[in-house]
Amino acid sequence: MLASAGATNASLVTFLNPVSAILLGSLVLGERLTPFEIAGMVLIATGLIIIDGRLLARIR
Repeated sequence: MLASAGATNASLVTFLNPVSAILLGSLVLGERLTPFEIAGMVLIATGLIIIDGRLLARIR
């Protein structure tokens, strides 16, 4: 996978750990999401899209 996707794309999955932990905490443990957590998840998603580069390549 590393050879075909590249190191950058392989490392992107580490940014999903906090997002999945927050979502699982909310769904399984009943924790409430704050606006700061939602904003953080949006920032992480935006960063992943920018780092990945596929969406920007399609736009160009």
